[in-house]
Amino acid sequence: MQRTRAAILGAAARVLGRRTDAGMAEIADEAGVGRATLYRHFPSRDSLLRGMAEAGVNELVEAFEAARLHELPADRAIARLIAVFLREGAKYAAVIRQADQYCDPVDMERTVKPVREVIDRGVRDGVLRDDLHGDAVFAMFSAIVERALWLTIDEAMTPEEATEVAVTIFLNGARRPQRL
Repeated sequence: MQRTRAAILGAAARVLGRRTDAGMAEIADEAGVGRATLYRHFPSRDSLLRGMAEAGVNELVEAFEAARLHELPADRAIARLIAVFLREGAKYAAVIRQADQYCDPVDMERTVKPVREVIDRGVRDGVLRDDLHGDAVFAMFSAIVERALWLTIDEAMTPEEATEVAVTIFLNGARRPQRL
């Protein structure tokens, strides 16, 4: 049952990533299941999108934990955070823009917390500027990463290229200025 659910979520991510208005029948075909099976697991499109959001959050949190961010200097942890987002986030493009609608706030916090911790550590360690409001730095980080994600989804850049650009833009804009 879990394997079928995972197959449906993976198929939905692929199909909706290509075309956000794709129907449930297309998703069932991609997953190799009948529509009745799809509807048994996800009775509506809304429940399917919520399932995708939950799966995306869980995969992202697991990837953050595996990245061992706490062991890295802040600038390297930021680079790794961005790489994880671009690697894991692309397959859930269909729900990323609507995360507030489909993600549980507690789940959202699970993805936000590691980012805020790394940014706060960067400020404490003197890697990032301390004269900017933390919420503003977080919002700009999020905006840069989201734009980089769309560049990878649109295949304008590889995830590696987009990671390099996003890291450079964020760190050079938020890095503490060198004193002369």
